[in-house]
Amino acid sequence: MLFLPVRAAEMTLATDDWPPFRISDEKGLIGLDLDLIEEISKRTEADLRVVKMPWGRALTSMQSGAVDVMTGLAYRDERAKYIAYTDTPYFKCTTSFYTLAGREDEIQTYEDLAQHQIGFVLHSAYFDRFDNDTALDKVGVPQEQTLIDMLMRGRFAVMIGTDCQVDYFIERHGLSDKISKTPYNPGNSVDLYLGVSKKSGWAKRLDKLNMVMKELVDEGFVDKIAQEYYGAQS
Repeated sequence: MLFLPVRAAEMTLATDDWPPFRISDEKGLIGLDLDLIEEISKRTEADLRVVKMPWGRALTSMQSGAVDVMTGLAYRDERAKYIAYTDTPYFKCTTSFYTLAGREDEIQTYEDLAQHQIGFVLHSAYFDRFDNDTALDKVGVPQEQTLIDMLMRGRFAVMIGTDCQVDYFIERHGLSDKISKTPYNPGNSVDLYLGVSKKSGWAKRLDKLNMVMKELVDEGFVDKIAQEYYGAQS
């Protein structure tokens, strides 16, 4: 009797640009998250497929089960209704506010934000007070690149961002003398997780994904690949 090899389970990652975690180049997508998910797929014997789409559509696809996983997810109760998060975060960031250089002192406290329009990325999770504040004058845009471009053009005075991504972008594009962090900082931790659609077959293998993610963090694999991207700035 002929025994055919067992076919690996397909794992579809929905993602978009978010340097240095996801970076588009001439070959496609590279970055910290891509290195991470490729290693996860090897250790789980998955057949990885990467699909690039806007962040909001990716979340909708997770809700419907059209895709299996996303990386770079901050935990939110609303998302947890349709996403199963791995136990171990693989990266820790914080939220910061940014202005054009010379205007940063205008934002000393959270209350100072009420005097300005604030740019943010649609469907992003920053911190509860800001996310749920309907009184602030917020301008939502599709991605961070657009956010920074609009700040530079003076379309709004303040933008909010996740420091591990925005600081990298500012440094890499030579904008350190043009964009500054404000003195006000909420001091929150933005932990990044791998998330699995609860309608995906991978939700039944969450224990395996939890084990692999913990191994990768404990082994220093994530620190090593992070250094390859962040360390290359100097």
